[in-house]
Amino acid sequence: MPKQDKVYATIDDLNEKIKQIKDEIENNMKRHDIPGMAFALVDSNGIIYSKGFGILDIRDDTLLIDENTNFNLGSLSKVFTTIAIMQLQEKGLLSIEDPVVDHLPWFKTREPSMSNQIKIKHLLNHSSGLPGRLNVHEIKSVEKQEIINEISDKLHDVILVAQPGDTFEYTNMNTDLLQIILEEVSGEPFIKFMDKNIFKPLGMNRTGYFTFDDYHLSNTAEGHRYRWGTIKPYKEELVYATSGSAGLSSNVTDLAKFIMCILNGGKIPTGYLISSTSINEMFQANKYGLGYNWYVYPHNMYMEGGLPGFTSTMVLSSDKSFGIVLLSNSKQNITYHSGFNLFRIVEGKTPKTLLSTDFPKVNTVAKIILGFTIIVSILLIYVVGPTFYHLSKGRLTVAFVKPSFGKCSIITFLLVLYLGVIYYIYVLFPFYVGVPSIFNFNKEPDVTTGLIILSIIHSLFSLALCLKILIIQKIDRSNSLGQFNGPTKKA
Repeated sequence: MPKQDKVYATIDDLNEKIKQIKDEIENNMKRHDIPGMAFALVDSNGIIYSKGFGILDIRDDTLLIDENTNFNLGSLSKVFTTIAIMQLQEKGLLSIEDPVVDHLPWFKTREPSMSNQIKIKHLLNHSSGLPGRLNVHEIKSVEKQEIINEISDKLHDVILVAQPGDTFEYTNMNTDLLQIILEEVSGEPFIKFMDKNIFKPLGMNRTGYFTFDDYHLSNTAEGHRYRWGTIKPYKEELVYATSGSAGLSSNVTDLAKFIMCILNGGKIPTGYLISSTSINEMFQANKYGLGYNWYVYPHNMYMEGGLPGFTSTMVLSSDKSFGIVLLSNSKQNITYHSGFNLFRIVEGKTPKTLLSTDFPKVNTVAKIILGFTIIVSILLIYVVGPTFYHLSKGRLTVAFVKPSFGKCSIITFLLVLYLGVIYYIYVLFPFYVGVPSIFNFNKEPDVTTGLIILSIIHSLFSLALCLKILIIQKIDRSNSLGQFNGPTKKA
């Protein structure tokens, strides 16, 4: 830890606040089953306090997290893509007022007259009108032209949710497009540009895009997430096309260098990474409270990231006197709220109590789906169980007779209901969450599993009920021949 005489002017009662920070982190990790966290508090002079907590992987409790442990950052990656775009503007290679189509001539949605109005700044502050469901997670190629072709196809039938500039609709696609603009304007691969123009000048020696090609950096945390209430390891699978929006790996030591640069108006030991003018522009909030990939509020500016196995939070004070970063190898909302609690502690305020009841281990939607599944399972047992029992007792028989109008109506209703449920689960749901199929929805695994199980149980129930109506007939005991009770003619 640096000498405290350099930091007391910024952070009063430092020793007491450090104790509160440690207690807050350790208590939340224990209460909410978080395997590991890393934290750094920074002012314009550098790191005031940094520490790692917990373990890299729940399968090996000897691998401890420290301040140099790498985590996947998720959407916190967008902050660095923004810096790169602002650098290109400072060099005169683009203007954020430029229409996107000026740099990407192929860029158009179903209504080109609307998408032609989308400017680079609209991508930066998520006011482009592109739907939130859009992403490129399924694009496996690392070739720029193949990525462009797939994004172009994806956008072809898209309808904007609003006029560009008139709404806030957060979508990864905005930053995925910025990644391609950067490559087109700079003439360099995205990863090479970012390393040369941002990470190396800042001395962020363990920061980069290491996961899309399965490269493993030592001292890297394993992702974790809940599966039906139990924390489990989870391996992230990222692709090159999402590097700018979600693909960065870093640690609190490197991120502290970035925070220090921002607090110092873009200044670094070798000059300036970015001008103070660009920084001020980046933090200029629109009417929705969005700067350029930063949420901007009266007391702070922040950005967060979440992947299926990781979360990250970076918060800067509005007067740029200090900043914090908190990284976790677990995907839980609790880590986001923990970050703001730590910020409150540094401000001298009382942190909020984060109760386990406020952060359920099983997703509420998953619980609802599970409830429906149980109900349908009970109905299935109610249909199948008694039917087999009565068949075994000879009270029912298997025989097909021409169904009545009433039976046809019931079967038609059951088929429409069945097809509606299946269509929602396997077509509409993937469409609205932005994945090719339900099997690709990794964000909420309990929801995915629950929907698949529900579809199977619902299919069995619908089939059993239709078969019962069509071919299970009651035996007429009054018939001396022992035949089932079919239609009879009047005398």
